Amino acid sequence: MTNTNPDSRQPQAGRDGDPYANPYADQGNNPYAGQQGPQNHPGRNDGPAGGPWNGRPVDPFKLIESMLPQHAKNWVRGFYGVIGVAAVVLGAALLFWPGITLKVAAVLLGVYLVVSGLVRVVVAIVELGLPSGWRVLDILVGVLLTIGGLLMLKNAAVSGQTLALLATMTVGIGWMLEGFMALIESWRLPSSGWAVLYAIVSIIAGFVVLMSPVSSTVWLVVFAGCALVVMGVSALVRAFTFGRLSKR
Repeated sequence: MTNTNPDSRQPQAGRDGDPYANPYADQGNNPYAGQQGPQNHPGRNDGPAGGPWNGRPVDPFKLIESMLPQHAKNWVRGFYGVIGVAAVVLGAALLFWPGITLKVAAVLLGVYLVVSGLVRVVVAIVELGLPSGWRVLDILVGVLLTIGGLLMLKNAAVSGQTLALLATMTVGIGWMLEGFMALIESWRLPSSGWAVLYAIVSIIAGFVVLMSPVSSTVWLVVFAGCALVVMGVSALVRAFTFGRLSKR
């Protein structure tokens, strides 16, 4: 069977009628073609009609801001604003009223545990097709969560201090584990000396926190308050500047 398609019998002619030339070499009218480099090598691609790139480095976050519609920018600004105000208020409360703040945190955690426990018990009772073993286990866990939440609500002040103490001990254990892991993995790094130093400092810091958890809790609360204030101010600045730098 003879192929009558003329395009399949010979290559497409390129520039000056040369059948072996690149038929796409002449891209003078193509707005997406890049600049021709030396000796016909590909050059830089600046995008359509010069595009927004122009051969300069592009900040991906600024690019995303410029692509968002105005209502989306307003939503993002509002989100940053709410997060910033909440972080500043919580950080200031930890710095100036740590006892009351920890008590409120304990109350909120107690309410969450009570609600979570009751929901778990109800779901375990009414859910169909749940194995009896899992049903009993879910009911038991729900009851324990409810009892723990009620105890926290009854002794909110002591629960707040205990909560801060547990958080401090968790940080100390985390620092020690991170130090041991860094020490184990240090031999794989080219500059293992700095990794070993970091591991030793992390282990010592975690050990000190575990040996004096009460005094460490005070410093941890102060540090958490300062960090929240800084994060909140940064979020507020971001709320005022998001999406507006791209207009320049």
